[in-house]
Amino acid sequence: MPARALPERAARAALAAHFAPGQLAAELEEYTPAEVWDRRVRADGSGLLSSYRQREELAQAELTSSFVIPSDEEWPTALADLGPACPLGRWVHGRERLPRLSSTAVVVTGNRVPTEQAVTCAHDFAAALTEAGHTVTATLAHGIDSAAHQAAAETGAASLAVGYAWRRPSAAPAVTAPISPSGPTTTSRGSWPG
Repeated sequence: MPARALPERAARAALAAHFAPGQLAAELEEYTPAEVWDRRVRADGSGLLSSYRQREELAQAELTSSFVIPSDEEWPTALADLGPACPLGRWVHGRERLPRLSSTAVVVTGNRVPTEQAVTCAHDFAAALTEAGHTVTATLAHGIDSAAHQAAAETGAASLAVGYAWRRPSAAPAVTAPISPSGPTTTSRGSWPG
């Protein structure tokens, strides 16, 4: 009995957990994400991919987050501008809609070990951005990025936290604490904490 076909969302999540988008771009032009996953599993001599339980991993992660893919209504269309580097999907945690937030996004990022003056400047700048109707967007890093999220939360605005290749960091609660509960936290690769 042949194995049932892997749904697109599960295939994209599995691929995103193991590969960068550029590593798969050529294959995805010719094959579906499920077919690419199957091809990669068959070619993997280590057994790592064949031991990965795509459906179970996705189901567990989706208890706290959703995996948004390009065919979803809330997919930020601007990501298509990335071409072959466009993420296979985005893990999203939060209640705000990505298109609304990303349409007014301004990135605030900087040193992870900033001076007190730099933190104050980033905080004031991020607060001014939110008051002007923009979405503060920053990574999940400590320092300037964390100060930007803190400023947005203090004004009552959602911020957009983005990450890449984020796999259950031990510092996650300390970094995500200042992010408004309504503001999504997104990552394109790796497993969402669950």
